[in-house]
Amino acid sequence: MARPISKIENGQQTAAHLVAIARKHFRTRGYSSTALEDIAKEAGLTRGAVYHHFDGKKGLFLAVFTDAQADIAKRLIKIDKSKLSIWDRFIACNRAFLEACLDSELQRIVLIDAPAVLGWDIWRKVDEQKTLGILRSHLRELIHREMIKPLPLEPLTHAISGANNEALLWIAQSSDQKKAFGEALSTMNEFLSSLRK
Repeated sequence: MARPISKIENGQQTAAHLVAIARKHFRTRGYSSTALEDIAKEAGLTRGAVYHHFDGKKGLFLAVFTDAQADIAKRLIKIDKSKLSIWDRFIACNRAFLEACLDSELQRIVLIDAPAVLGWDIWRKVDEQKTLGILRSHLRELIHREMIKPLPLEPLTHAISGANNEALLWIAQSSDQKKAFGEALSTMNEFLSSLRK
């Protein structure tokens, strides 16, 4: 006989279901054109039930943004667990991070709406929790193995992250995103290669 689901597990399943539905709405309509009532209706819940799990529309959007950032992190972690050399993993993760920008869902949620809705402080905090640590770990290992110049870890991590984020915004706003991606990737690869000893 199957074990009964606890209230906590039921609550977690309901929250995850809401995030999945909200992610679809925010992706297709954007934050400002998405109504909380539509999400609640599709989930078979009342608006009050949504408020029970999240602090309104903004709180639900924060959960969606965190979920989207976790998807980007999963792409990077998969590469990081590969048998590639540390340098090749570093370059491949950088490429995968930029490729995420070509995903229209991630563009809309992560690059366009999240900074405007949540503000840069929250955006950076979630980015720190989900993806920045992977970059920092690569750089720490590369410095330790004396494969790159021994620059201070934190400013180097934030400089590369900032360059990538600006490249992502530039790609997202380009009229020819595939061309912009190629140019941004080759530029970032040259920049990263300049760090090698």
